[in-house]
Amino acid sequence: MKTKNLLSRLWTVLLCLPLLCACDDNNEGGGGDTPIWDFYPINFYISVQDAEGNDLLSPLTEGNILNQDIKATYRGKEYKLNEPVADTKAYLAQMYGLRTMETKDGRYLLWFGELQGESTYENETLTLDWGDGTTDLITFSSRLTWKSPEEPEFNRHFYLNGVEQDGPRFSLVKERGTGPALSRSTWSIIDSNFYIEAEDKTNIHADLQGALYQIGCGLRIDLPAVATEGSEGMLTWMDADNWAIIGGKLSVKRAINFYDFTPDITDKYQSYPPDDQIYAYMEWEANLINDEVRHYDVFVVHTSSNGQAFWIYEDLTEMYQTQYPDVQVDKVVRTLVGEMNHL
Repeated sequence: MKTKNLLSRLWTVLLCLPLLCACDDNNEGGGGDTPIWDFYPINFYISVQDAEGNDLLSPLTEGNILNQDIKATYRGKEYKLNEPVADTKAYLAQMYGLRTMETKDGRYLLWFGELQGESTYENETLTLDWGDGTTDLITFSSRLTWKSPEEPEFNRHFYLNGVEQDGPRFSLVKERGTGPALSRSTWSIIDSNFYIEAEDKTNIHADLQGALYQIGCGLRIDLPAVATEGSEGMLTWMDADNWAIIGGKLSVKRAINFYDFTPDITDKYQSYPPDDQIYAYMEWEANLINDEVRHYDVFVVHTSSNGQAFWIYEDLTEMYQTQYPDVQVDKVVRTLVGEMNHL
């Protein structure tokens, strides 16, 4: 998946000194003593918390700020949070705009980049607009000089609201927002599709089209504020008028952040949420009130329009193999996209 490659790259850059690396050209025939330099791009990392230390960029935090109209302005151009930026043919550094990313310790950051590492910047500004009437200003300068062909040297300075920082990593304290946590919220189904591999798809498709879980329906998830493996709560499916259809006990069998994805997750289905938008993966088991047990693979996704979404996959292959024993059924998957309701 492209998302994992990008986030892995970002994590590697975050851990490395944001200066440079070099490799020798050892080709025979001359030039072996001339180093070829590759410079890491400049990236900005911003953490945001409230006065009590709660991570306001985490979708698990009640009162997060993810549903605010957050954007960054650089060189006169606005970059909305998590809005895709058109690909360029830029060498090495490529502008990805303003994104959210999760670190390996479970904290969330805003990331803005990439800027060419070897370019000269004189008092450039990056304005962060939090969508609540407040802004913060990052100012930076960078100049590359050469003491010799083997000794490049950077002179870099980074400022947050006029105060110099140790590097391009910034920590801000903000007021809590209105964003609800992922759990204990209601969700509306905004998209639904099916994947069917069967000798005869007609009856299966008609059955799925007539199922209760369609666009316009919704669900409520009652889980602990931070849902981890082993967490338990309730799952309730609701109709378009918010009346309960069916519900039951919900158990989280797996909860994995993106860095720990394994092939059994990434290779299981034919389609996935958009690149660079996945927070995490969970496996749910729902024991419904009619003694029916359902299993769901759930991707937690950030969106540029509404903060968070769920992509819910349900493998119905065994159910339809049992229902239609005389028809060869190889694969049946229902995919639902749920968007958080902001009340």
